[in-house]
Order: sequence, then C-alpha cells, then structure tokens
Amino acid sequence: MDNIKEKFQNVMKKRDQYSVESPEWNNLNEQKADLLEAMKPSTKENIIYFEEKDMDFIKENFDELKYIPNIPFKVDRRSILEYHPNKRHPIPYCIIRYEDKYFFILRESGSGEIRLIGKKGLIGGHIGDEDVIENNLSKTIENGLIREFEEEIGETKDIIKNISLKGVIKSNNGVDADHLGLLYEIEVDKDDIKAAEKGVLKGIWIDKADLPNHYDSFESWSQIAYTQILSKN
Repeated sequence: MDNIKEKFQNVMKKRDQYSVESPEWNNLNEQKADLLEAMKPSTKENIIYFEEKDMDFIKENFDELKYIPNIPFKVDRRSILEYHPNKRHPIPYCIIRYEDKYFFILRESGSGEIRLIGKKGLIGGHIGDEDVIENNLSKTIENGLIREFEEEIGETKDIIKNISLKGVIKSNNGVDADHLGLLYEIEVDKDDIKAAEKGVLKGIWIDKADLPNHYDSFESWSQIAYTQILSKN
C-alpha cells in the first residue's frame, strides 16, 4: 500500500506540471484514478458532477437557496473526478432534526476518512448513477439524498416528515474543493435512530441548547451549517 501511495503522489506531482485537461494531464489523471481505486475501492463508483464553469453564480462559503439551480450534470468515475480542479461533485448534506435536537455522525477509528476521525458531521454522500433521472437534477439529487439517509442511519424514508433545502456550501479549501454541499434539513418523527456502521460511524443526538459546546469538534461543513442555519433556528 505504501508503494501505491508513493506512486500516487508522484503521478500527482507530474500531472501538476501540465495544463489542466491537456492530453498529458488527462493521461496522468487516468493513472491517478487507477491508483486511487487501488487505495480506496469506494472511488470505483460512478457519480454525477458539475463543470466548475457552470457554478460561477454560486457564492463561496454559503449561499442561501430554496431550490436546486438548473445546473447541467454528467456522470463519470469518482476516481477520475477526485482532485480535478474543473469538476465538482454535489453532496447532499443533511441536518436531521427531531423537535429541538439534531442528529450527528461521530466518525470512529474504523472510518476510512482518516482526517475526520473524532469529528462530528451530518449524513451525506455522493449522487450515484443509480440515482439519475435524465434531465431532472432535482429528482436525481432527491433520490441520492433518500438513499444516503436510508444507508447511513438504517431507517426507511417513512420516518421523514419534511425535507427542505437550506442552501449550498461551496469551498475551495482542501478536499472541499472537489465538492458542492447541498444543505438540507430533514425532520423525522422519532429519535431512536442510529448510524448503521458499527465501529465506523456512531450516531449521536445533540440538544439545540448544547450545540455551541460541540462547535470545535464539528467538521468544516457542520460548522457552516451551525453558523448559517442551526444557530438561527
């Protein structure tokens, strides 16, 4: 594995010497994708993405929106799209609320997202090709949102009372530069839910009044969600 990581780092350095999407850059990006899939098999999935040029109208950090903008989308290998400066993948990022408390995911030692172990975040994930409704971005996003909800907390959509879009998170910092966060609030009708991956993700409920005490342990997007939405509710 260490040898693969070293090859990955070398390919990334070589790729950065060329203009983005030049023939040389694309060839090295294919090599990067193969190495990334060897290191992280989950990146073999096909996901939807947007062209960066089609999102210039979205403000950085947080942009309050009540509906999904009509952005053209395509599907490609996640491994091709990772670390690609011209393409960004949408991630539904969901505030789950029951009355006056909120559901967070605590990433435990078994999490593959090493940089996030010990951090608290909201549920979310990529929109796969299985979620796609041709020429219907809103329905495609909704399909992915519901699928992630059911997978990550082990419940069906029947417990959902209401879903509302709150805004968009757009950051150019580190790994966030690959993603466009679509921040939703999901109201549920019970609080006896938990994360579905034992040893990897642990579900916890936090009372609204106690949220400020957890701020420093929130993931970056959760901090934005708290500042822009939760602290104002």
